Amino acid sequence: MVQSRLQELPKRCDLSVGKWVYDQSYPFYDSNCPYLSSAVTCQRNGRPDSGYEKWKWMPNGCCLPRFDALKLLGKMRRKRIMLVGDSIMRNQWESLVCLVQGVIPIGLKKVTYNGLSMAFHALDLETSIEFSWAPLLVEDLTTRELHLDLIEENARY
Repeated sequence: MVQSRLQELPKRCDLSVGKWVYDQSYPFYDSNCPYLSSAVTCQRNGRPDSGYEKWKWMPNGCCLPRFDALKLLGKMRRKRIMLVGDSIMRNQWESLVCLVQGVIPIGLKKVTYNGLSMAFHALDLETSIEFSWAPLLVEDLTTRELHLDLIEENARY
């Protein structure tokens, strides 16, 4: 019994070794996603082609499952994801929201803004994906010193 279970376990996959492959089914969302800022949408900024969006990373010796927005939202029921950081984390927030928003009916989703924070809500699932702007997780107190022992300003959520 133990031996058969061990044989069923998949080998570990090194995600850093692989190659880029063209996949006609990509991208998962287009540049018309209403939650993308203009800074990250190449077509809105004049790029005429979109072929670069059809490439995906394929690690050697293992198969990554295709992203399933419904499955993620099902696991996220009555939960929240909070992303905290700078513009890179905001890009991650926009991408994640665009990945899931297409499977939620129009009347059952909304975005709220509160200063430098924003939240996407899937109303019927009682789920939110939130972003809070905090370029430094520690406080800088408007001086040239970083106070690594002080995080109150950026830790209020």
